[in-house]
Amino acid sequence: MAQIVTALYLLLMLFAGWRLFGIGWPRGRKIAAAVALVAPIPLLLLIPALLHPERQFADVLRAVGLALLVCGALCMVGGWSAARLRARRR
Repeated sequence: MAQIVTALYLLLMLFAGWRLFGIGWPRGRKIAAAVALVAPIPLLLLIPALLHPERQFADVLRAVGLALLVCGALCMVGGWSAARLRARRR
């Protein structure tokens, strides 16, 4: 189940990056929207791990949260670049 949720999160970030490229917003607003889309799920894991580092699985939560944050950002950038390349071909 955890792998399915992780895969869905990453696919949604890829799709969101693709769609954000097509919106006619200024670049700063697009970046703010991308951060607002990427950050919530990893923060659900990072905040408890950072608030209570003495708990048993805090290091695992921190590692998984950071991995989701980095991979979500990479998927967002990947979707953005794929949409940019496709727009350039047309």
